[in-house]
Amino acid sequence: MVSARKSRLEPLRRFANTVMGHFENIVSFIETRLINAVSEGLNRIIRMAKNRASGFRNLNAFSDIIYLVAGDVDIQCKIPVKFRTF
Repeated sequence: MVSARKSRLEPLRRFANTVMGHFENIVSFIETRLINAVSEGLNRIIRMAKNRASGFRNLNAFSDIIYLVAGDVDIQCKIPVKFRTF
């Protein structure tokens, strides 16, 4: 990479400088394979929960609806059979 940074070709030098500037992020992606799409998907789910929770007045109710939407909660199995309507 050092020789590319000393090259007379400007596009090659820019590329080498860009790679060196983002080197830690590149290595962390190679190690973890995590991308930004995971956080974007979670943000979308929370935005949907926020739209559903428009009538709630406090943060606890909002966090509860986030857990209901994003979590793997099977509410139907928590309700006793005699109270189920569906």
